[in-house]
Amino acid sequence: MMLALPRRWSTRLALSFLLVLSMLAVVAPWLPLADPAAIAPQDRLQNPAWIDGPVLGTDAKGRDLLARVIYGARISLAVGLLGSLVAILIGLPYGALAGMRGGRTDRLLMRIADFLEGIPLAVVIVFLLSVLQAYRGELAAIGLGRIHVFFLAVGMLFWLPTARIARAEALRLSKMPFVEAAQTAGLGSWGLMCQHYLPNLLPSALVMLGLTLPRVVLMEAFLSFLGLGVEAPNVSWGLLAADGLAAMNPLVDSGYLLGIPAAFLALTLLSLNLIADAARDRISGVRRN
Repeated sequence: MMLALPRRWSTRLALSFLLVLSMLAVVAPWLPLADPAAIAPQDRLQNPAWIDGPVLGTDAKGRDLLARVIYGARISLAVGLLGSLVAILIGLPYGALAGMRGGRTDRLLMRIADFLEGIPLAVVIVFLLSVLQAYRGELAAIGLGRIHVFFLAVGMLFWLPTARIARAEALRLSKMPFVEAAQTAGLGSWGLMCQHYLPNLLPSALVMLGLTLPRVVLMEAFLSFLGLGVEAPNVSWGLLAADGLAAMNPLVDSGYLLGIPAAFLALTLLSLNLIADAARDRISGVRRN
């Protein structure tokens, strides 16, 4: 039942859009696309053309915008997916442990979460960038670049809401008869976590993933737009939007440089939210039945 196709046409359209976009992003290196980093000053600021010339136009340095949007999807979607998985991997067991143990353990873990949630996001970002800059050589020596640390850092910013949802679900599970029977039979905390809590939290984890994905994608775009995220020669939609805004000129028709990446970002966020809502409704319906 969980694998059935969504019934709403809007959800089907959203799913189709994401599938096509994801496929293009995955196979981008094998597509007949221009080099997204190739600079061609003679071709700068060519408007979108549907028959001859660049399909989505070129930017202020003559780079093909279609190639940059598709390659930008690789980064934006990868940050969203990997960052969300990091948030799930940290927040799910953390919240499950708090809800399962209850009492002092629950209060301690939730007070730690409250403290971390109170730290301003800007402080966290500046701290991470400072550490990254100070240890850039050491990180490069083990194969980690700024983009890899950025993936991890963005995910770590979003594990707290996941932990709270997991805790609420674990509290609900702790009152279920099969959990009480397992406790009465002498099953330890590790066994309860592995055999009962985490398996029963997987449907909720899928909903958490769907809810976290658009937030992480938006955060990546926002940070990259401010120059705190993805660095050239890598490209993301946030970086494309920043480049488009910098290139806008009242004397030149260049609004598409900002509008096209913003449209892809908006459509992706809308599609992710529609799918997350459908998954949440489906799981809620299964539980009621």
